[in-house]
Amino acid sequence: MTSSAERLRPASGPEGHGAEPVRYVCMPGSPYTGSTLLGFLLDSHPACASIGAATGLTSRIDLETYRCSCGDRFLDCAFWRRVAARTAELGRPVTVSRTDYWNTHVRLSRRRWLNGVLIRSLGNASLNAARDAVIGRAGPIRRRMSEARRASWGLARAVLDVTGASVFVDTARDHQRPRYLQGDPTLDVKVIHLVRDPRGNTASIVKHTGVDIATAARQWRHYNREADRVREGFAPETWMRLRYEDLCADPQGTLDRIAAFVGVEPSALPTDLGTVEHHVIGNSMRLKGVGEIREDDAWKRTLTEADLRVIARATASVSHGLGYAWP
Repeated sequence: MTSSAERLRPASGPEGHGAEPVRYVCMPGSPYTGSTLLGFLLDSHPACASIGAATGLTSRIDLETYRCSCGDRFLDCAFWRRVAARTAELGRPVTVSRTDYWNTHVRLSRRRWLNGVLIRSLGNASLNAARDAVIGRAGPIRRRMSEARRASWGLARAVLDVTGASVFVDTARDHQRPRYLQGDPTLDVKVIHLVRDPRGNTASIVKHTGVDIATAARQWRHYNREADRVREGFAPETWMRLRYEDLCADPQGTLDRIAAFVGVEPSALPTDLGTVEHHVIGNSMRLKGVGEIREDDAWKRTLTEADLRVIARATASVSHGLGYAWP
């Protein structure tokens, strides 16, 4: 972060009256596609700010030991103290000192299966629309949706006020999140659907979660198919598909394309990315920072021919639709 991080802008109401909507970038899709890397790189742009996934910390986190990417214990980090205070000043306090997600997360029930039925995709656009029309009439559900949107506005507005940036980047890999934030007059939502070759992404899912190859491949297919379904509800100029492989092959060119997409001036990457201060939550990469930018192609050495056949069967149609020539 730059020295402008200390300057706060005047509060503006969450209904957006008399103020421009917050420019908010969502990043749906499969996990382990390089979203943390992209968040770090965009956070290095003077007009952009990212704190990782804006849905917050999961229940697995021990707040007594968890560290911000700056190295400070999260509960002691001055940046996060300022952000929390700013959300309260804006009238939309965000529960940043809580685990099991923050109030920015769209969740209607703590029962995972019920939450899935109520707000996740049912695998069909018509079914989703019918379900949303029914549950949208329920007062408690409308209020919870509104709370999550307003808390998301409060978090984004606070981070931008504290950093002096103008575009908030949310790296949450929630394929439904753009749909729920879209249409809120306080948020100007654009989407970067970050995708990765199904072979590399499947191998990473297996490595990090321990599921078998077939399950990981089906997860890749599901995450990306559902993100692509959400795309149908967005204007073409508000949706960008980006390949992880292209980001690694040409970081500066890719970031220039993103700058044009979100409406900011292009900016050269710092010569030494390690000199840029970040305040990012998420996977362990947040503590390592960004060194050399190169594609993780370990899958070429770890996947067997049998593995590749399993992945091909599960992912072929979606893979081709996302622009990959394999299988």
